[in-house]
Amino acid sequence: MKLNKDNYFSQDANRHYMSVSQFKSFLPSYGGCEAGAMAKINGEYESAPIAAFMEGHYVHAWNEGTLDEFKANNPDLYSSRGATAGQLKSNFQHCNKMIEVLENDPLVMKALAGRKEVIFTTELFGIPWKVMLDSYQKNLFADVKTMREMSGKFWNTEIGVYENFIYHYGYHIQMAIYAEVEKIESGRKDWLLPHMVIVTKQDPPDHEIIYFDYDAIEQGLHIVSKHIERVKAVKSGSVEPVRCEKCEYCRATKKIQTIKHFSELAVY
Repeated sequence: MKLNKDNYFSQDANRHYMSVSQFKSFLPSYGGCEAGAMAKINGEYESAPIAAFMEGHYVHAWNEGTLDEFKANNPDLYSSRGATAGQLKSNFQHCNKMIEVLENDPLVMKALAGRKEVIFTTELFGIPWKVMLDSYQKNLFADVKTMREMSGKFWNTEIGVYENFIYHYGYHIQMAIYAEVEKIESGRKDWLLPHMVIVTKQDPPDHEIIYFDYDAIEQGLHIVSKHIERVKAVKSGSVEPVRCEKCEYCRATKKIQTIKHFSELAVY
Protein backbone atom coordinates (compact mmCIF):
# COMPACT_ATOMS: atom_id res chain seq x y z
CA MET A 1 0.00 0.00 0.00
CA LYS A 2 1.48 3.35 -1.08
CA LEU A 3 1.07 6.02 1.59
CA ASN A 4 0.57 9.76 1.24
CA LYS A 5 -0.73 12.51 3.51
CA ASP A 6 -4.33 11.84 2.45
CA ASN A 7 -4.38 8.14 3.38
CA TYR A 8 -1.70 7.94 6.08
CA PHE A 9 -4.24 7.85 8.93
CA SER A 10 -6.85 5.81 7.05
CA GLN A 11 -8.38 2.56 8.26
CA ASP A 12 -6.70 0.63 5.44
CA ALA A 13 -3.29 2.08 6.32
CA ASN A 14 -3.74 1.22 9.99
CA ARG A 15 -4.67 -2.35 9.12
CA HIS A 16 -1.73 -2.80 6.76
CA TYR A 17 0.98 -0.98 8.72
CA MET A 18 2.11 -0.89 12.32
CA SER A 19 2.83 2.56 13.75
CA VAL A 20 4.26 3.68 17.07
CA SER A 21 0.89 4.98 18.28
CA GLN A 22 -0.78 1.72 17.26
CA PHE A 23 1.92 -0.36 18.96
CA LYS A 24 1.50 1.58 22.21
CA SER A 25 -2.29 1.28 21.96
CA PHE A 26 -1.89 -2.48 22.61
CA LEU A 27 0.25 -2.02 25.75
CA PRO A 28 -1.29 -1.29 29.19
CA SER A 29 2.07 0.28 30.16
CA TYR A 30 1.21 3.21 27.90
CA GLY A 31 -2.52 3.36 28.57
CA GLY A 32 -3.30 0.84 25.83
CA CYS A 33 -5.73 -2.07 25.64
CA GLU A 34 -5.61 -4.98 23.22
CA ALA A 35 -9.39 -5.17 22.88
CA GLY A 36 -9.73 -1.42 22.39
CA ALA A 37 -6.89 -1.35 19.86
CA MET A 38 -8.46 -4.11 17.79
CA ALA A 39 -11.90 -2.50 17.92
CA LYS A 40 -10.44 0.68 16.43
CA ILE A 41 -8.40 -1.16 13.79
CA ASN A 42 -11.52 -3.12 12.74
CA GLY A 43 -13.66 0.02 12.61
CA GLU A 44 -15.90 -1.18 15.44
CA TYR A 45 -15.16 1.74 17.75
CA GLU A 46 -14.03 5.33 17.32
CA SER A 47 -12.92 7.58 20.15
CA ALA A 48 -14.59 10.95 20.57
CA PRO A 49 -12.40 13.91 19.50
CA ILE A 50 -10.35 15.32 22.38
CA ALA A 51 -9.70 19.06 22.54
CA ALA A 52 -6.07 18.50 23.56
CA PHE A 53 -5.47 16.51 20.37
CA MET A 54 -6.95 19.29 18.23
CA GLU A 55 -4.66 21.78 19.92
CA GLY A 56 -1.72 19.57 19.00
CA HIS A 57 -2.96 19.33 15.40
CA TYR A 58 -3.24 23.13 15.33
CA VAL A 59 0.44 23.56 16.22
CA HIS A 60 1.46 20.78 13.83
CA ALA A 61 -0.43 22.51 11.02
CA TRP A 62 1.59 25.64 11.74
CA ASN A 63 4.83 23.65 11.52
CA GLU A 64 3.71 22.13 8.23
CA GLY A 65 2.72 25.53 6.85
CA THR A 66 -0.96 24.59 6.44
CA LEU A 67 -2.51 26.45 9.38
CA ASP A 68 -4.89 28.55 7.26
CA GLU A 69 -6.14 25.41 5.53
CA PHE A 70 -6.51 23.66 8.89
CA LYS A 71 -8.62 26.54 10.22
CA ALA A 72 -10.83 26.51 7.12
CA ASN A 73 -11.39 22.76 7.39
CA ASN A 74 -12.23 22.89 11.12
CA PRO A 75 -14.99 25.43 11.78
CA ASP A 76 -15.37 24.05 15.32
CA LEU A 77 -12.22 26.02 16.20
CA TYR A 78 -14.38 29.14 16.15
CA SER A 79 -17.02 30.29 18.60
CA SER A 80 -20.54 30.26 17.16
CA ARG A 81 -22.48 32.28 19.71
CA GLY A 82 -22.41 35.35 21.93
CA ALA A 83 -20.04 38.27 21.77
CA THR A 84 -17.16 36.06 20.59
CA ALA A 85 -19.03 34.55 17.62
CA GLY A 86 -16.66 34.10 14.68
CA GLN A 87 -13.53 34.37 16.82
CA LEU A 88 -11.10 31.58 17.59
CA LYS A 89 -11.99 29.80 20.82
CA SER A 90 -9.81 30.80 23.74
CA ASN A 91 -7.78 27.56 23.82
CA PHE A 92 -6.82 27.99 20.18
CA GLN A 93 -6.00 31.65 20.74
CA HIS A 94 -3.60 30.35 23.35
CA CYS A 95 -2.15 27.98 20.71
CA ASN A 96 -1.22 31.13 18.79
CA LYS A 97 0.81 32.21 21.83
CA MET A 98 2.53 28.82 21.83
CA ILE A 99 3.36 29.21 18.15
CA GLU A 100 4.67 32.73 18.74
CA VAL A 101 7.04 31.41 21.41
CA LEU A 102 8.42 28.87 18.95
CA GLU A 103 8.68 31.36 16.10
CA ASN A 104 10.66 33.77 18.26
CA ASP A 105 13.32 31.22 19.20
CA PRO A 106 16.03 30.92 16.52
CA LEU A 107 17.27 27.53 17.72
CA VAL A 108 13.74 26.11 17.57
CA MET A 109 13.29 27.33 14.02
CA LYS A 110 16.65 25.83 13.11
CA ALA A 111 15.62 22.46 14.58
CA LEU A 112 12.30 22.58 12.71
CA ALA A 113 13.83 23.49 9.36
CA GLY A 114 13.77 21.11 6.40
CA ARG A 115 11.08 19.00 4.78
CA LYS A 116 7.75 18.60 6.59
CA GLU A 117 5.55 15.58 7.30
CA VAL A 118 7.92 13.14 5.61
CA ILE A 119 6.55 9.60 5.35
CA PHE A 120 8.73 6.48 5.51
CA THR A 121 7.63 2.84 5.39
CA THR A 122 9.76 -0.25 5.91
CA GLU A 123 9.71 -3.78 7.31
CA LEU A 124 10.77 -3.99 10.94
CA PHE A 125 10.37 -6.93 13.35
CA GLY A 126 8.85 -8.90 10.48
CA ILE A 127 5.98 -6.52 9.69
CA PRO A 128 5.51 -3.28 7.72
CA TRP A 129 5.76 -0.03 9.70
CA LYS A 130 4.91 3.57 8.85
CA VAL A 131 6.29 6.78 10.36
CA MET A 132 5.78 10.46 9.60
CA LEU A 133 8.56 12.87 10.57
CA ASP A 134 7.36 16.38 11.44
CA SER A 135 10.60 18.03 10.26
CA TYR A 136 13.40 16.26 8.41
CA GLN A 137 16.83 17.48 7.34
CA LYS A 138 20.04 15.73 6.42
CA ASN A 139 21.61 15.79 9.90
CA LEU A 140 18.57 15.46 12.20
CA PHE A 141 14.82 15.07 12.42
CA ALA A 142 12.46 16.70 14.90
CA ASP A 143 9.02 16.01 16.32
CA VAL A 144 6.75 18.72 17.74
CA LYS A 145 4.92 18.03 21.00
CA THR A 146 2.37 20.18 22.83
CA MET A 147 2.03 19.44 26.54
CA ARG A 148 0.28 20.77 29.61
CA GLU A 149 3.65 21.06 31.36
CA MET A 150 7.05 19.38 31.35
CA SER A 151 7.72 19.13 35.07
CA GLY A 152 5.00 16.64 36.00
CA LYS A 153 5.76 13.15 37.29
CA PHE A 154 3.78 10.00 36.64
CA TRP A 155 3.47 6.86 38.75
CA ASN A 156 4.41 3.64 36.95
CA THR A 157 2.43 0.85 38.63
CA GLU A 158 4.43 -1.92 36.93
CA ILE A 159 7.82 -0.98 38.38
CA GLY A 160 6.67 1.16 41.32
CA VAL A 161 8.49 4.39 40.50
CA TYR A 162 7.72 7.89 39.32
CA GLU A 163 8.81 8.73 35.78
CA ASN A 164 8.91 11.80 33.56
CA PHE A 165 6.63 12.46 30.61
CA ILE A 166 9.08 10.95 28.10
CA TYR A 167 8.82 7.49 29.62
CA HIS A 168 5.18 7.86 30.62
CA TYR A 169 4.02 8.57 27.06
CA GLY A 170 6.59 6.31 25.42
CA TYR A 171 8.23 9.09 23.44
CA HIS A 172 11.57 7.26 23.66
CA ILE A 173 9.93 4.38 21.79
CA GLN A 174 8.59 6.75 19.15
CA MET A 175 11.97 8.35 18.57
CA ALA A 176 13.71 4.97 18.46
CA ILE A 177 11.36 3.55 15.83
CA TYR A 178 11.56 6.75 13.77
CA ALA A 179 15.37 6.63 13.88
CA GLU A 180 15.51 2.95 12.90
CA VAL A 181 13.00 3.27 10.05
CA GLU A 182 14.74 6.36 8.69
CA LYS A 183 18.15 4.62 8.86
CA ILE A 184 16.86 1.58 6.98
CA GLU A 185 15.09 3.56 4.28
CA SER A 186 17.84 6.13 3.78
CA GLY A 187 20.52 3.44 3.69
CA ARG A 188 22.69 5.32 6.15
CA LYS A 189 25.09 3.49 8.46
CA ASP A 190 24.19 5.27 11.71
CA TRP A 191 21.03 6.71 13.22
CA LEU A 192 20.17 10.36 12.96
CA LEU A 193 19.78 11.81 16.45
CA PRO A 194 16.06 12.38 17.09
CA HIS A 195 14.98 15.74 18.53
CA MET A 196 11.74 16.83 20.15
CA VAL A 197 10.55 20.42 20.21
CA ILE A 198 8.20 20.75 23.17
CA VAL A 199 5.92 23.68 23.91
CA THR A 200 3.61 23.80 26.93
CA LYS A 201 0.09 25.11 27.35
CA GLN A 202 1.09 27.18 30.36
CA ASP A 203 0.66 30.95 30.35
CA PRO A 204 3.20 32.03 29.29
CA PRO A 205 4.19 28.84 27.46
CA ASP A 206 7.44 27.08 28.29
CA HIS A 207 9.42 25.35 25.57
CA GLU A 208 12.44 23.12 25.16
CA ILE A 209 14.46 21.15 22.61
CA ILE A 210 15.61 17.72 23.73
CA TYR A 211 17.50 15.00 21.88
CA PHE A 212 17.85 11.23 22.22
CA ASP A 213 21.23 9.49 22.04
CA TYR A 214 22.07 6.03 20.72
CA ASP A 215 21.54 4.41 24.13
CA ALA A 216 17.99 5.75 24.23
CA ILE A 217 17.34 4.48 20.70
CA GLU A 218 18.63 1.01 21.61
CA GLN A 219 16.50 1.00 24.77
CA GLY A 220 13.38 1.96 22.81
CA LEU A 221 13.95 -0.72 20.18
CA HIS A 222 14.52 -3.29 22.94
CA ILE A 223 11.13 -2.47 24.46
CA VAL A 224 9.45 -2.96 21.10
CA SER A 225 11.27 -6.26 20.54
CA LYS A 226 10.00 -7.56 23.92
CA HIS A 227 6.34 -6.93 23.08
CA ILE A 228 6.03 -7.04 19.31
CA GLU A 229 5.35 -10.78 18.94
CA ARG A 230 2.32 -10.55 21.22
CA VAL A 231 1.10 -7.42 19.40
CA LYS A 232 1.55 -9.13 16.02
CA ALA A 233 -0.36 -12.20 17.20
CA VAL A 234 -3.29 -10.13 18.47
CA LYS A 235 -3.45 -7.90 15.40
CA SER A 236 -3.34 -10.89 13.04
CA GLY A 237 -6.23 -12.53 14.91
CA SER A 238 -4.28 -15.63 15.91
CA VAL A 239 -4.90 -14.90 19.61
CA GLU A 240 -7.82 -13.21 21.33
CA PRO A 241 -7.25 -9.65 22.59
CA VAL A 242 -7.41 -9.09 26.33
CA ARG A 243 -9.74 -6.45 27.74
CA CYS A 244 -8.27 -4.02 30.27
CA GLU A 245 -11.72 -3.05 31.67
CA LYS A 246 -10.43 0.50 32.26
CA CYS A 247 -10.18 2.24 28.87
CA GLU A 248 -12.87 4.15 27.03
CA TYR A 249 -13.74 1.17 24.83
CA CYS A 250 -13.96 -1.29 27.72
CA ARG A 251 -16.12 1.09 29.76
CA ALA A 252 -18.47 1.54 26.80
CA THR A 253 -18.85 -2.22 26.23
CA LYS A 254 -18.54 -3.52 29.79
CA LYS A 255 -20.72 -6.36 31.06
CA ILE A 256 -20.20 -7.29 34.72
CA GLN A 257 -19.27 -10.97 35.19
CA THR A 258 -18.57 -11.06 38.93
CA ILE A 259 -19.26 -8.88 41.95
CA LYS A 260 -16.13 -7.49 43.61
CA HIS A 261 -15.30 -7.25 47.27
CA PHE A 262 -14.52 -3.67 48.28
CA SER A 263 -10.92 -4.61 49.18
CA GLU A 264 -10.24 -5.46 45.51
CA LEU A 265 -10.42 -1.81 44.48
CA ALA A 266 -7.05 -0.59 43.25
CA VAL A 267 -5.29 2.28 44.99
CA TYR A 268 -3.12 3.13 41.96
